[in-house]
Amino acid sequence: MQKVELEVAHLKEKVITLEGRSRRSNLRFIGFPEGSEAGNATNFIREWITSVTEIGVLSAVFDIERAHRIPGGKSIPGATPRAILAKFLSQRDRDSLLRWKRNEQELTYNGNSIQIYPDFSRDTQMKRREYSEVKKRLISANIKYSMMFPSKLRVIYGGKVQFFNNPTEVLSWLEREGLG
Repeated sequence: MQKVELEVAHLKEKVITLEGRSRRSNLRFIGFPEGSEAGNATNFIREWITSVTEIGVLSAVFDIERAHRIPGGKSIPGATPRAILAKFLSQRDRDSLLRWKRNEQELTYNGNSIQIYPDFSRDTQMKRREYSEVKKRLISANIKYSMMFPSKLRVIYGGKVQFFNNPTEVLSWLEREGLG
């Protein structure tokens, strides 16, 4: 029975990894009002991106394979509109857009603030959410960090780079360094 449980856990981890890799070229756009895409989310997102980005951010062959609102009925008036998911043909364009967005103050569409995020599976999102308190402590200690896929924390401190597989490891490290 233990062998079967180990195998199931291993296979579950593989499925999570495969789902994450299949979403690797996707971005999640939050803030566009319902119906703003007028029935063609792919063209809408493509045209919006090219209108707001600077020349040289995206490649000459930039394109979006497909885009759609997340499933579910239209959101009620006044509620946060459903996100739009877009699958980029080029991983390089996706990454360039995210880097560019990091340096921009704010993106808007008809007065609405637009946020852009990588598209992660629910399991990956939950694992990353476990680091939220640790991230707050790192920010307050003015320590640079980044998240690696799927949920590994990379910390740069004192000229050294360290990797942590769970929030408990980070907390222990902060205590050892006298930063906790």
